[in-house]
Amino acid sequence: MGLTVSEPVTAATVWTINETDDGMNTNTHIQSIIDNAQAGDTILFTGPQYTHIHLSINKPLNIISTVGTQIYSCPMEIPVGADDYTAFVIYNGASGTNISGFKINNNDQGYGITISNTTQINVFNNSISTAKGIGVNIIDSNGIKVKNNTLLNSNSGIRLTNSNLTNILNNIITNNNEDGILFGKNVSHTLIEENNISSNLFIGINLLESCNNTTIKNNYISLNYNRGNDEGRGIYINTLINGLNITGNFIYKNGDMGIYDDIGTTPDGFTFTEDTQNIENNYINGHTFRDVVRYVNESGDAVRKELWLKDNCFGGAQNLCPSAHILSEATMSTVSQISPGKYSISFIDTTTGNICTGFNSFYVNFFLNKNNTNKGGADTGDVWQEILVKNGTAIVDFSKYTYKNTNNTIFAVAPYTAFNSALKRSYNISDSDIPTKLNLSTSTTITPSTFKNGDSVVYKVTVKNSNSRNAAGVKVSNILSSTYFTSSAKPARGTYSNGVWNIGTLKAGETLSLSISAKAIRSGITTSRPTVTGTNINNLYSNTIQKNIAKYIKLTYKNSASSYKIKRGKYVYLATQVINSGKDKSGAVKIKITLPKGMKLAGTNYLSYYNKNTKTWTVYVPAGKSYKLQVKAKVTTKGTKKITFNINGKNYYKYIKGY
Repeated sequence: MGLTVSEPVTAATVWTINETDDGMNTNTHIQSIIDNAQAGDTILFTGPQYTHIHLSINKPLNIISTVGTQIYSCPMEIPVGADDYTAFVIYNGASGTNISGFKINNNDQGYGITISNTTQINVFNNSISTAKGIGVNIIDSNGIKVKNNTLLNSNSGIRLTNSNLTNILNNIITNNNEDGILFGKNVSHTLIEENNISSNLFIGINLLESCNNTTIKNNYISLNYNRGNDEGRGIYINTLINGLNITGNFIYKNGDMGIYDDIGTTPDGFTFTEDTQNIENNYINGHTFRDVVRYVNESGDAVRKELWLKDNCFGGAQNLCPSAHILSEATMSTVSQISPGKYSISFIDTTTGNICTGFNSFYVNFFLNKNNTNKGGADTGDVWQEILVKNGTAIVDFSKYTYKNTNNTIFAVAPYTAFNSALKRSYNISDSDIPTKLNLSTSTTITPSTFKNGDSVVYKVTVKNSNSRNAAGVKVSNILSSTYFTSSAKPARGTYSNGVWNIGTLKAGETLSLSISAKAIRSGITTSRPTVTGTNINNLYSNTIQKNIAKYIKLTYKNSASSYKIKRGKYVYLATQVINSGKDKSGAVKIKITLPKGMKLAGTNYLSYYNKNTKTWTVYVPAGKSYKLQVKAKVTTKGTKKITFNINGKNYYKYIKGY
């Protein structure tokens, strides 16, 4: 059935699933393995694809694929423990289960993974698509971690119901038909951090039926809207808020609403105050109606009401509810030079000037000598970098780029909807602060010029600094291939390992050489071109070294007979032993043992290499191995017998005597 069991004495069992897909039959077989496994065992999938899968896990297991196994959920069978079609259901006693490495597809309704009535489940590194259903469905569970997955092409990427202490981290949640993340009833203590939640067709994060101690932090929330009518929400809240922190997010172009507190956030008898929710250090821009808005129900009408915002940045264009209270606001600072070639901007409080360190998850574009500063996009020939904002600051390094002789500038622009209102800053670089890089020279030799596998050679690399300044952080890499050589060296300066020489500082006017003792460990063509890099130098390449490492095959042969005097009617063993004491596998070796009259063939060994028609063995002898090719023969007459041993077309002879 394609099952391998590895069962060390002191470790859990690894059950390997590598059988051919046979639909329902395969599912039944895998389910039986799961049922027979012990807590802590690993179910390792190495097969490429399985269909009609509906597996139930109710004990702590590691469910892993190392090859990205494609899983197609069964459209006809609901597994035990689930309420709808699903590929995997993890429930009840499965606390501690890990599931990772799969590409899960449910082309009908239902779920990719269901987690029900359990705790401490890890869902890592999967791709999940469920057409009309939910990618990861979490019900009545605590301590679930969903991390580094791609959740796409479902109705909702993740749905939570009656669950606590869920961590949703570093996922890509995109192109879902309705929501990226959907909250059902009684969801609490949830962390949603550093996810890319984008291009879902209505809402990025939908806090629909509960919001209890929810943290939405450092996420990229963008382009979540209906392409037909532009209706969309970055974050939507329509339930009583009992602890909500929205911080450090990039909330951009989500149709008509960025953050939307709907009427459900203020039920009868509840007073919405400054402390009800915390919206702080977010970059919010590009929504067609409101970046942030709150509504209440007054006599059946939805009426806009006050909300409070702290140190958010609106990209130069506030598009807020008129009732919003801006307690403080952030903007982009001027460009600062850290060192020649290295520059930064920060997002700062407009009143205090302090850096708002909560800003993360979005990018600022920096240009060196932008051709046209009347537009934000890059033109052909522009030198630019897209830099992630971290802890409120974006730092760009242009030290390796080419500058003009004078009048150099840095231009920075934050994400925007209309360039006229965009946050953009320019900085004029002093001619004395233009970073200059040094030019070094290098050469490489190898001796001897020809060699074979197993031989020793010497690589010699030389680096020279003819400048009047020291070169810093100098490193020579790709000197030789560790695939083809083992090597060692004792540099006068720095360290050497596996084809990389870390020099450090190469002083002005200094030349350093390194001789590397290397030994060829395989045959074939090896090519290397040492590359010299450094903090303040222009990268350069040495001369290319290409060598054909010859194969080393050393074959010896030994012909023998088990006895040289045999009684008529008895048997003798005749053999040729082929020994390869070289470093490479041999080519074809053909061996034939021919019997004279008065002898009869009784048997041969190595039948898989033996041609009965030509009575010849053909073998390829691995390095350091040997074959003893043997016939069993019966002596049928008296007298001297001449045995012919043919080795690759050349005959050798042995004589035996029958009596």
